[in-house]
Amino acid sequence: MATSSNAKPSVVRLTLGAAGMLVGAVVGWGTGRLVKHGALDLSGAGWSDLAAGTIAAMLLASGLIIGLATFNPRLAARIIDPAGDRPARPSQVIFYRQQAAVLALAGLMMAAPVVATLVLAPLPPQLGQAIMAGVVALFLLQTLLNLTVWTRADEMMRQMIAEAGSICFWVLQGGLFLWAAAEKLNIAPALSAWDLMTILMGVYLVVSSVLSLRRGFN
Repeated sequence: MATSSNAKPSVVRLTLGAAGMLVGAVVGWGTGRLVKHGALDLSGAGWSDLAAGTIAAMLLASGLIIGLATFNPRLAARIIDPAGDRPARPSQVIFYRQQAAVLALAGLMMAAPVVATLVLAPLPPQLGQAIMAGVVALFLLQTLLNLTVWTRADEMMRQMIAEAGSICFWVLQGGLFLWAAAEKLNIAPALSAWDLMTILMGVYLVVSSVLSLRRGFN
């Protein structure tokens, strides 16, 4: 029995890992083709643009994988609880799809400004305003979905979200203060708002992933 129980999490993790690598390979191949044919110029991209693009791709891939998994109730249940053997209930499937939508929308919001400035440079002001309006609409929709997920989440998930937010606040507050002091003293380069946003998202993803693994979530 112990061997069977240990095998389930392993199969789920291997399946998710394989799916993630497949999506990553497709994204990498597509990006390489765009660069090769001159449709995408990465020479002007800063470190935060590249990092934001990577994070956006990870969020989109995660949302896509979870969303597709919900069409198999048993697989959807094992993504959250690898040791479980019961299929997800209809209400759980809807909850998982809402989580997938939150991840995908976050990826779209991060990708849009980077892709627009790299592909459409120099970006016309009118087009920039239109893209910004779309980002705002996605932000409002994601906020609504986030609130829905929070109200439907169980106590363990709510505690994990709260802990991730608290850890990120204290870590980033300290880091931001030290960097700002060094920047003021002219011993550190200035950071843009986009740089800071990318750092925030990266730290939050790392912290939330560690907390999820510690609680047995994938």
